[in-house]
Amino acid sequence: MKIENLLRAALVFGAASLAGAGDPPKPSAAPQAEASWHSPSLTMETVTAPNGAITTRVAAEANVGFGAAKKAVDSVAPGVFHIRGWGIAHSIAIEAPQGWIIVDTSDSTRVAAEMRAALEKAVGHKIKVADILFTHWHYADGTGAWKDKGTELWGHEFLDSNRSTAAGVNVLRGTYNARAIAQFGVFHPTEGPDAFPNLLGFTPEKFLAQSSYVAPSHLFKNGQIAELTIAGEPVVVAPNRSDTTDSVGFYFPRRRTLVSNFMVTGAIFNIYTLRGGAYRDPAPFIEDLRWMESKNAEVLLDIHGPGVKGGAAVREAIHRSADQVQLIRDQTLRMIAQGMNARQAAENIVMPAALRDGYEGYGQVESHVRQVYNGTLGWFGGDVYDINPLSLHDEAARTIEMMGGANAVRSAADKAVREGGLANWRWGLKLTTLLLTLDAQDAAARQLRATASRALGQRTTSANARGFYITEALQLEGKLLAKGQPVTLDQVRTFLGTPSLNNLTTASVATNLEFIRYLVDPRKAEGRHVLFTLSVAGDPKLWRVELRNCVVVTGTAEKEEATHVRLTREELAQFVLGQKSIAGSNSALASFEAALDRSHLMPSSTEKAVPLGVDPGVADRELSTQP
Repeated sequence: MKIENLLRAALVFGAASLAGAGDPPKPSAAPQAEASWHSPSLTMETVTAPNGAITTRVAAEANVGFGAAKKAVDSVAPGVFHIRGWGIAHSIAIEAPQGWIIVDTSDSTRVAAEMRAALEKAVGHKIKVADILFTHWHYADGTGAWKDKGTELWGHEFLDSNRSTAAGVNVLRGTYNARAIAQFGVFHPTEGPDAFPNLLGFTPEKFLAQSSYVAPSHLFKNGQIAELTIAGEPVVVAPNRSDTTDSVGFYFPRRRTLVSNFMVTGAIFNIYTLRGGAYRDPAPFIEDLRWMESKNAEVLLDIHGPGVKGGAAVREAIHRSADQVQLIRDQTLRMIAQGMNARQAAENIVMPAALRDGYEGYGQVESHVRQVYNGTLGWFGGDVYDINPLSLHDEAARTIEMMGGANAVRSAADKAVREGGLANWRWGLKLTTLLLTLDAQDAAARQLRATASRALGQRTTSANARGFYITEALQLEGKLLAKGQPVTLDQVRTFLGTPSLNNLTTASVATNLEFIRYLVDPRKAEGRHVLFTLSVAGDPKLWRVELRNCVVVTGTAEKEEATHVRLTREELAQFVLGQKSIAGSNSALASFEAALDRSHLMPSSTEKAVPLGVDPGVADRELSTQP
């Protein structure tokens, strides 16, 4: 619409509104939630799981919803076997004319070997694996246990690069993985009230297990549907755009069997996972479910689901999964159109009990609503205060002063937490947030916050939420233990966010230079301009490195500059970590080094001081990339 038309419309609207121009402002059209509103994923009713965890009924029964309550090899159709119960992800085996087809190989060589042995026991003989198909890269680490001589491997064209990126040097790996450690309860006790009540909680051993991953040699093109014959078996490959960009699903028409990744499970699809990550747009997810529905399958095996048999049951399951996600998306957009912000939309979402009850064992609906809002409209909810708010410290100080001072706020927090209840525990968290913003070592506030966090963690159906709540309580109490020693998420982030010397040495020069970009501190770099070239032993390229306008820009060069640096790969890695200077007597290089800040990295002298029990490279392979 042209600007003059917009102005004309505004003038017409203004003239029509003059009669009420002197009236007092009307309240927002957004419906007001009651003061005691809470997500239905929070409940006061708790149970005790077999491992002693205090939790909700839904959380205690989550393994059933994911088809993982017990280890089993189910014959679901002639020649089709569902191998489940070794974790939250399953493998599928199909006896094809030219040998066996295996879909996904689990997350370790040991687990895969157990699954293969169980399959061979179920069929009564040794098997010959002709082909392995990957739905996505998460569950490809047991490949060696399934791969026989001549076995062909198939996967999405992005699969290997996605896996390499997650396992390599990444400036965000510390943050992603620290948050994932919280979500999955990696350092929670294995027994007692704080234990994880289901297989959605992981132990450090999961990430230390042996991998026998082998990259696929047959690649599925991104976004394309392909009709293939694999091991003599007709197979249709199609996008399953769910939790990774390399995710695909398979339809076996002769078996009328669908195999999918995270499309139809015992939980609402996780549009948002609390540990963070790229936006999972619901629209392609729904589109891919429509394709699945069009197959009129008799069997549906999702690698995170219990398996569904019968045409009517399969259609109903697909409809349920699609409709859950479509409702969240459509209603969020509807509430945006009504002028609500993300928090108001989350508080006002309505989902029928048939779609919601029992399906929030992983994430929770309100989290998904807020992510759809942010993915659609961004962070700004319309409150102009948020454009230029006070600093968090100043805001907390003013709020606490207005409330009568820290003692009064501490007393109010104590009263709320002692009285208990979902509203009071949440209010206790808000009040202790203010107190700890001013004094992170406030012992009384820390203990109150731990009590409130634990109470909410025990009363949420969501595994995502429980992981964060219980982690918060444990770290505040000094009970978040790694190899028997207390750790905090800040220490975990620092440890996992510091690349190892070996990782950097084996990484490409480009990857090392990319990491340097994120070490620049503009306060130190302002006014500095440095240009030099770099050659690294074993790398054929001549690199150009320039510090300008508080950023580092890199690329290839035609010739050496007056300032040129020659390094080995190890020396480059040492420089990135701050273990080695490249300046010598060169003032320009000294100026370049002075612009870098490595304070968020672990000092080399204490690189092994935090006994996390999780190798950073192994952790990257899994933690940041679960469903």
